[in-house]
Amino acid sequence: MNHWDEKFDDAEYIYGKEANEWVKSVFDRRGHGKVAMLAEGEGRNAVYMANLGYDVTAYDYSRVGLDKTRRLAQEAGVAVGTSLVDITEPYALPRGEYDISINVFGHVPTDGKEEMIRNMVQTVKPGGDIVFELYSKRQIEFQTGGPKDIHMLYDVGDLKQELEKHGVKVLSLKEAIVRRNEGRMHQGKSAVIQGHIKKE
Repeated sequence: MNHWDEKFDDAEYIYGKEANEWVKSVFDRRGHGKVAMLAEGEGRNAVYMANLGYDVTAYDYSRVGLDKTRRLAQEAGVAVGTSLVDITEPYALPRGEYDISINVFGHVPTDGKEEMIRNMVQTVKPGGDIVFELYSKRQIEFQTGGPKDIHMLYDVGDLKQELEKHGVKVLSLKEAIVRRNEGRMHQGKSAVIQGHIKKE
């Protein structure tokens, strides 16, 4: 078992079963199209998007997390595809296949960030949407969730610079102080970076 398998190996959904608030604010009505969920963990956001009518595939490095995703989808009466991958590997996701990619708190080591961002952008078709919420480096002050290693957190300027390498239009990219109540792992005041990007 890897670190994430061990973390998810619990009957409880440690990040809860409700979708992330930023995802719900961007996608707040029924829609259609193919959605790739990166680092989806236990499936809460994937199930939410499937409930809205999207064709969803959850990508994660944890077999246990994907098992829980399938159980949550079954409980909700929706279909969610799953794929066991390391999103920091080159070509971990198919290129140009999805209409939307979503990454909620998919934190990876420094040497994997560039490839994760490339996968997140390149898996969508031209005109597709990339939506994410990640902890900013200020989250170290709050200790209400996320990595304890500041190098796994993000800076808005660095993220913008990295995204712009991939031919995208930034619709929204901001750091915000929010409250997150997501299972027992994300509780309280949090420093996040919220992005909505369009692939050109």
